[in-house]
Order: sequence, then structure tokens, then C-alpha cells
Amino acid sequence: MNASKLLILVLGTGLALVADDRANHRLAVTHTDRFNVPAQVSIRLENSFGEIDVDGWDLPEVEVTVTKSAEDLADQKGLAKARLDAVQVDVKHNEADTTIATVYPKLTGMSHMFGRRGDVSISYRIHAPRGAKLIVDHNRGGLNVAGITGDIHAIVDRGQITLVLAGAPYALDAQCKVGKVYSDFEGHDQRRHLVGEVFDHAGPGANLYLRAAFGDIMILKPNGTVRAE
Repeated sequence: MNASKLLILVLGTGLALVADDRANHRLAVTHTDRFNVPAQVSIRLENSFGEIDVDGWDLPEVEVTVTKSAEDLADQKGLAKARLDAVQVDVKHNEADTTIATVYPKLTGMSHMFGRRGDVSISYRIHAPRGAKLIVDHNRGGLNVAGITGDIHAIVDRGQITLVLAGAPYALDAQCKVGKVYSDFEGHDQRRHLVGEVFDHAGPGANLYLRAAFGDIMILKPNGTVRAE
């Protein structure tokens, strides 16, 4: 094969790949729930995965926006929608308690080794009264909380916990099995088994119970400069 024929073949293959890529895209489904709540509402996230963003506001309402997405392959029509339908996020509100529960099909074999969620991505965007209490049981992904002054009880298996808190005093109890705690607040720091860390501070104010199995914990003041203990 001469050089000119080789160039044509390479260019032709490249164009074909570009065409295939353009035919593929991510299929996304978004749903929003909004309801009135008391100022001291408890918000529970059960079995969640993906990215969680919680922001405090001055309205007596909770707003939950959930977006699910999956890659929609050109040669697998309808499969992306089926994957999205298989993962259910149920939002329920009862008096002073809001529960956001995620249910997904169990996978086995190699799929289980890389996570039980398959190839579906989820983001949870939550607005809540500043005095809300958070109870989070999160599988994998980041948990980001800003503007909440109530108690926070958060357990993350794989992912980073980031809190941006007002300057009021807090009772801190933060532990990473594999990771590090960074804090703008005073507290006692202790390394744990070389790869983990415990950070705590006894005092008045809201209780922060934070656990990350694999990932860091960031406890920040607004516009503060993080201080590594």
C-alpha cells in the first residue's frame, strides 16, 4: 500500500469514529419535589450515590431536584431508558420528616466489584431551611453542604464530605478511615492507623457526626482558609 492510500484509509477511519461519537449522548431525566416544612425539619438520604448538594435558605420549604443520567449508545436503543427506570428515587414527606430513598437493582460478578450502581449517574440538589437536621447514608460520591445550622449526621462510603458552616460553635466528631480531616474550626486531631484521622471538639451548638471510609472531610467557614490539622 502506498503512502497516499494509507492516508486515505486513516482519514476515513477517523471520520467514521467521529460520526459514531456524535450519535452517542447521555439521556437525562430530572424531577423536582417541593413542599412546606417546619423550620426544624429532618432530611434523610438513604442508600444514595452520586453527588449531593444541600443548601440552606430562608424559606419554610424543602425543594429536592433529582437528575438521573446514563449514556445512550446509538447501537443500543432503549437500553439507557431502561437503566434509568431501574433506579428509583422516592421522595416522601411526613410532618417534620423528609426521606429521599434510592433503590437500584443488585449487580453481581465484575459489575459488583466496581460499584452496585452500574453506569447510572445521579445528582441530588436540595434546598432546605437553615435549621434543618441532615441524616445522610451515602454510598459513593461527594456530599456538599452549605448554610445549614442544624445537626448533621453523615456517613459516606467512598467520597468527600465538604461542609461550609457559619462561625457558630459546633460539637465535632469527624473520622476518616482512609483520608484526612481539614478544618477551619478548632479541635483535637489524631492520626489513625497511618492512613486515617480523627478530629473532634466538645462544645455547645449543633452536633456534627461525620464518617468517611475512603475520602477526606472538609469543615470550612464561609470565605475561610482551610487549616490542616
